Amino acid sequence: MTKVPMTAVEWADKYFYLPEGSSQISGKWITQPLQVVMLNCMGNDAVKEIYVQKPTRIGYTKMLCCALMYLSEHKRRSSVVYEPNDRLAKQFTLDEFDPVIRVVPVMQEALPYWQQTNEYNNVKKKVGAGFSIDILGADTPNNFRMMTKQVICGDEIDAWKINSGEGDNTRVMRERIRGAAFGKAIFGSTATTVGQSTLERLMGDADVVLQMHLPCPHCGEYQILEWGGKDTPFGMKWDRTLPKEQAAATAYYQCRHCEDQIYYSSLTKMQELGKWICSNTGTWTKNGIDFYNAEGRRTKAPQRVGFMISALYSLNLTEGWIELVREWLDISGDVDKLQAFWNLTLGLLWQPQHTKRINHQHLMGRRESYSAQVPDEVVILTGGIDTQDNRLEAYVWGFSWDMQKYLIARQIVMGDPRDDASKIKMEEICRRVYRKANGEELSVKKWCWDIGGHRTEVVYEMSKRIGILHVIPVRGANEYGQPIQRMPIKITKPAGVFLTAVGTDTAKDQIYSDISLPVGEARSLHLPLDDGICPEDVCIQLVSEVRKAQKTRKGIVFAYDNEGRRNEALDCLVYALAALYILIERFGLNLEALRQDKVQTESTSNSFAELGRRMGK
Repeated sequence: MTKVPMTAVEWADKYFYLPEGSSQISGKWITQPLQVVMLNCMGNDAVKEIYVQKPTRIGYTKMLCCALMYLSEHKRRSSVVYEPNDRLAKQFTLDEFDPVIRVVPVMQEALPYWQQTNEYNNVKKKVGAGFSIDILGADTPNNFRMMTKQVICGDEIDAWKINSGEGDNTRVMRERIRGAAFGKAIFGSTATTVGQSTLERLMGDADVVLQMHLPCPHCGEYQILEWGGKDTPFGMKWDRTLPKEQAAATAYYQCRHCEDQIYYSSLTKMQELGKWICSNTGTWTKNGIDFYNAEGRRTKAPQRVGFMISALYSLNLTEGWIELVREWLDISGDVDKLQAFWNLTLGLLWQPQHTKRINHQHLMGRRESYSAQVPDEVVILTGGIDTQDNRLEAYVWGFSWDMQKYLIARQIVMGDPRDDASKIKMEEICRRVYRKANGEELSVKKWCWDIGGHRTEVVYEMSKRIGILHVIPVRGANEYGQPIQRMPIKITKPAGVFLTAVGTDTAKDQIYSDISLPVGEARSLHLPLDDGICPEDVCIQLVSEVRKAQKTRKGIVFAYDNEGRRNEALDCLVYALAALYILIERFGLNLEALRQDKVQTESTSNSFAELGRRMGK
């Protein structure tokens, strides 16, 4: 019997189901308004290549499974799916693909061996009546050879090793379908970083890049949903005067045209009336089948289509926009959380920060007079030591309960670090105490001392001499993007110390973001108005580096480069920050608890003082 032609959406709404366990909501699939154009383009023979720059929570993986099954069962097209590596390919099969087959009868009919495990049905291959589906890792060169298919899908391509032996894998894949009847390539990835993203380059090849425009329920004007900002007259808004949880509950979207308030409950209806429009060409579509030019005249479907979307459009949010605002408020200046929100929620490429040098005069102008050697807000001290062939430099930093950073002391010991005099002086520095205005004494709880290729044996010796848990030898992590500290749980042999890797780029990201904060805000930087501790040279060193694009075996990364400038002050702040994170993550330090202890102690002292005053009367 001849099949009645169906679009991908028509097929999905008739046959596709969502399995329990691997889906937020199980049961019969109903294509959401947001998904119609993307899913139909995946099934549209006129569209040859599709690129999706995606956030989480829009159902992309389920759409991809649905499109593959539609193209296989309904159109008898053979396909291959590439995940970043073989492990993730197996995981895709077991967690996403196989569970769907078990609840979609039409696929069971098309895959005669679906209940067996053999050469026709396994984690890497599914063979059906007139088609096959391969699911492979992109990190294995052989997986690209002898692989001629009509449909090729590249999932999470920004996580691939792009060259596996035959050149750019995305180009190799596109060559595989060149000349195939109804050849199609689908590339999707979570947004990553500007300049490092393969998807960014592919989107540049697109004939159109479509974004969903929605009509305001009040004025009817169409617009893209964008996060906006505190000072923009549109975007996500909330009552900023309320505490975090209460503020999130007031979330709404402010129309860029009439500035009226739009609530999440209106989103479905808005999407039903929405259009996907290319800002550059004016090309638009409402269904992924019929395309129109800017004048509204019917036009051919573009062969290469890019999609950009954000989680603001998601209809799968349990609490609607409230949960997105809550995520935003939870960032609290954390650079890693901010990038994750930018990539995973807004679906935007992250523009690396700190690619322009900060003027050191900014730091000179914010120096301040401390009330004492250690300001009252400080609850703990840590230190960083930098090793050079002819000197040692040590910096002491204080931290408040909300991670404000205070430069407390700077010492330079001139001379060969191997000399006994240098060692004696450094031991004295490491054991020194510092005082608050009330006479309270604080010692440096933990030091991180850079081995850095200079006098490594001296650092090991001093760690054991002063205390292997008090002085931690550190070295920069050999890969970009590592955590601020990775202290081992066992002593490093044969050195006999806890040699710890420090994610210097990650630490500098945080430090440079914090430098830009106004003095007094959580995480902000404080410098003393004291040329003995913080002269102009220290301010210059603290902002001595910028992020620059560098080629690595994993592709281009934006790493910090001091361009030959001195940077001991910055490095020592990195080490002091690493020491703090060691205390927090390895020894259970709770800064808030230290604050509460301080408040309780002061309250008790004040009570005794008052009692004494009364007794004196």
